[in-house]
Amino acid sequence: MSEFEKGSDPGSGVGATRSVDRALRVLIAVLEPDAQDTSLSGIARATELSPSTASRLLATLSTHGLVSRDPDGRYRTGVRMKQIAAESLRDDPLYEASGPHLAQLAAETGETASLGIAAEPAAVLYLRQVASDRQVQTKVWTGRTIPREGTALGAALDGLAEPGTAHVSRRAGSDVVAVASAVYGPYGEVIGAISVNSPEFRTTDDEIASFRAAVSKRAVLLSRAMGAPPTLLTRAATGTA
Repeated sequence: MSEFEKGSDPGSGVGATRSVDRALRVLIAVLEPDAQDTSLSGIARATELSPSTASRLLATLSTHGLVSRDPDGRYRTGVRMKQIAAESLRDDPLYEASGPHLAQLAAETGETASLGIAAEPAAVLYLRQVASDRQVQTKVWTGRTIPREGTALGAALDGLAEPGTAHVSRRAGSDVVAVASAVYGPYGEVIGAISVNSPEFRTTDDEIASFRAAVSKRAVLLSRAMGAPPTLLTRAATGTA
């Protein structure tokens, strides 16, 4: 039995730690993009907590504006949580700098342009996306995660494509072609990756080549904006913002 399952010592802080852990699990269950059921019973099942415990924690989170309850009984992101998210993104230099580049990339390619960052050892988080104005386009996945293995964004984040070049992926069972290139920081480290996703049924080899050039160029320009060492980008696509 772990220390979190044992009775708590008032002076040890274990009980407080367990309460924080449970509250965070409940909050994550509400915020999870793929959550199918954010009712009280659904959250209790997802967190393996009793309905009474989940209800108390949700009430506390609601008091602080981190979650809110819809008329249908489902829980959603609260105003305070949205404020925290907005503030954190506004303070992220990569998020801010990527906006114009993603917009230009979407305009140049006519496809959805994305910024991805490492979320976990085996995952990529879609941090920002700009959708194209085409009638048929890939889904906007902002806030969702995908596997790093076998994906273009994952390959770029793992440094499998040379600086200034792009990686292409066509995953089995997927109807999307993805093209991604790494974005570098001031110490030559990979700090993110940008990509273009296109429906495979209408994407030609010539278009993929065009996407690779466009994505590589924008990744280089964004890397320069983030202070990447010039020598790292000697193979990079040329162009100006």
